[in-house]
Amino acid sequence: MKLCTLSLVSLLAAAPLHAQVFDAGGGQPAAQPGTAAAAQPSAPKALLGNDVPFVDPGSEMAQWDGKMWNVTNNRLFRARFEKYLAAPEENTARDAEYRQLLLDAMKAMSPSRPGGPSVPETMRLLVKAADYPIDARLCDSLAQAVYGVVLNRKNQRLLAQMNKELEKDRHNQGWNLEVSAAAAETRQKMNAPAQGGGGGGGGNQPNGQGQGQNTAGRPAQSSGQSMESQLGEFSRAGSYIKKIIEIDAARIANSAKMTAGDLKSKVEFQALIVQFFLQRRFEHTILSCRLYRNLYEDGDSELKLKEGSDVEKMFTRTTGTTPTVSALDALASEFIRDVDEGVVAFEYLSEKNELESASKRLSEAFVIGEYLPRMRTLTRARKEKVLEFVRDANQLISAIEVKDYSLAEEVVERLRKNGKDFDYAKPRAAIETARAASALHIQNARSAAIKKDDKKVAEEIEKAALIWPTNPDLKAFATQVATYGDMNSRVLNDLDTLLAQKNFREIAREHIKYSGAVLGKPEYEEKLKAALEKVAPVDKVVAIADEMVKAGDSAGAWERLEEAAKDYPDDNEINRRRAELSGKNADFINAIMEARKHETSGRSGVSLSWYLRAERLYPASLMARKGIDRIADKILPESAPETAPSSFSDPGVSSSPATSPGAAPSDPFNGGSSTGSNP
Repeated sequence: MKLCTLSLVSLLAAAPLHAQVFDAGGGQPAAQPGTAAAAQPSAPKALLGNDVPFVDPGSEMAQWDGKMWNVTNNRLFRARFEKYLAAPEENTARDAEYRQLLLDAMKAMSPSRPGGPSVPETMRLLVKAADYPIDARLCDSLAQAVYGVVLNRKNQRLLAQMNKELEKDRHNQGWNLEVSAAAAETRQKMNAPAQGGGGGGGGNQPNGQGQGQNTAGRPAQSSGQSMESQLGEFSRAGSYIKKIIEIDAARIANSAKMTAGDLKSKVEFQALIVQFFLQRRFEHTILSCRLYRNLYEDGDSELKLKEGSDVEKMFTRTTGTTPTVSALDALASEFIRDVDEGVVAFEYLSEKNELESASKRLSEAFVIGEYLPRMRTLTRARKEKVLEFVRDANQLISAIEVKDYSLAEEVVERLRKNGKDFDYAKPRAAIETARAASALHIQNARSAAIKKDDKKVAEEIEKAALIWPTNPDLKAFATQVATYGDMNSRVLNDLDTLLAQKNFREIAREHIKYSGAVLGKPEYEEKLKAALEKVAPVDKVVAIADEMVKAGDSAGAWERLEEAAKDYPDDNEINRRRAELSGKNADFINAIMEARKHETSGRSGVSLSWYLRAERLYPASLMARKGIDRIADKILPESAPETAPSSFSDPGVSSSPATSPGAAPSDPFNGGSSTGSNP
C-alpha cells in the first residue's frame, strides 16, 4: 500500500500527461521501408519524460526521466504546498452544499440503498454539483460519460432492431427462393409427359405426311418455351440468393458495430476513471466506479490498459495483478482514509509544537489527497502554525544550495527556536564544515600573500570562494590583498576600465578599495580624485531631486535631473530616477519634448504653444519659462519698433513687446490660434 501511495505521489506533475493510456483497437500498420511514412522523423520525446516516475519508499526519492529528486523537496511541490498553507479554509455554505451533493450521489449508488442503486438520482446530483467552482466541472464530465453510454445503448438497440428486420427480410427471401425452386420443379414434371404423348399420336392421323410435319414442329416450339422459362427461373433464384448474401453481410456488420461500440464505450469510461484516480479526485473515482458497475452488468470490470504502457506498468508493479474497476474503488477509499489519518496526526503534532513532524505529515497528506474535504476544510489558523516553519525550511534548503552559510545559520536558529523537534544536526554540520574549510584556504592565502606568491594566493582564494562564496572573511581579505603586490595592478586595471567606461558611480561605490590601490601613484590619485569630484555634484543633484519628490514637486525634480543628464548622460542614478519620474509627469514632459522638437525645426509658434501648455501643467517650470522667453525674444525682439499687427497676431489686436508673460502669440500654422498643434 505504501509503495502504491508513493507511486501516486510521484504522478503529481506527470498525471495530466499520461491520460492517453488506452488502446481502443488496432493501431496503424507499420510503415514499409521506402514509403513516405518510413521517411517521417520519429515522434518527439514527451515534455516531462516517457517514463512514469517510480518512488523508493525507503528514501522517498523518485526516479523520473533519468533524474533523482525528493518527492516533498522540490521547487514545484514547495510552491504548491505554500500556496495551500496560505489559502483560507473552504468552509463556506456553498462548499458544504457541494460536499453534501457528492456524499448523496455516492449514497444513491450504494447497493444498500432502499430500492437499489439509482443512476437517474445520481445523474441529477452530478449535474447540480457541476455548477460549483470547487468541482472544476468534473461532475459534468462524469455525467457526459454516462450520457455517452446511454447514447451507445440507444445505438445498440437501433442496430439490434435493424438486425431483426434484416432477419425477417432474409426469411422472406429464403421462402421466395424455396417457392421459386418448387415451381420450377413442378413445371419440369408437367412438361415431360406432354412432349412424349404428342410424338406417339402422330401415326394415327389420316394424312400421314401432313400430320408428320405438324408433329415435328410442336416439339421445337415447346423446347424454346422451356429454355426461356428455365432462364427466368435462374434469374429469380440468383436475385434471391444475392439479396440473402447482402442481408447476411449487413447483419454481420451491424453485429461488429455493436461489439466495437460497446468496447469503445467501456474504454472511454475506464479512461475517465483512471484520469480521476491519477488526478487524485478520489470521490469522483468512487462515483465513476460505481456507475460503471451499474451501467455494465456483464461483469467485465478489468481495466483495458494498453499493454506495456507506463500506467499499466505502474499498476502491475504496485498491485502485482491486472487492475480492475473494483480495485480502483478500494484504493480510492483507502487513500481517503489515509489522508484523514494524516490530518489527525498533523493536528496532534502541531498542538505539541512539533512543527517539523507536523509539516511532514501534512505534506504527505497533501500530495495524496490535495482535493479531499479533510484537506480543504483544515482551518487557516492551524496551517499558519507550520507556514512560517515551512518557509524557513525552504529558505534553508535554498541557502545551502547557493552556499550562503551565513543565512543558513540564521535560519537554522529560527527553526530550532520555533520547532522543538527540528533536527538541526545535519545543517549545522554542513555549515561548520564549510566554515572551517573556507577559513583554512583563506589562511593559506594570507601566508602566500606574505611570501608574495600570487599564484598560490589566487588558487587558495578560488578554493575558498567555491566553498563559501559569501564568506565575510573572504571579502575582507580580498580588500586587504588589493593594497599590495600584483593584486594591486589588477585593481588598477579595473580602475582604468571603469574610467574608460566613464562609470564614475561604480568608482565612487568602491572608492575605499581604489584609494588604497592608488597610494603612491600620483597619476592615478589625480584620476581617482577627478572621478570622485564628478560624482559629487551628481549626488548633490540626486539628493535635491529626492527632497523635491518628497515635497511633492516631482516635475521640478525631473527638470533638475534632466539638466544634470546633459553633463552626465551615462549616470545610472540620474537615468533611473528620470525613468521613475517620467511616468508621474507624462503630460508635462511630453509638452516640453514637443516644444523642443518644434523649436529645433524652426516652428516657433508651435513650439511656443507647447511651452505655454507645459507652463500651465507646471507653473513653476524653469524649462517652460526659459523656452517662452527664448521664443518670445526670437519672435518679438525688444529692439523692434511698434508696428501694425503682424501676421503672428490675432486680427485687430496690436502686437507689442510688452505682451504679458502669460499671453501666447498667435500661431500662423493654426489659423491664428496660440495652441499650435493642439497640445
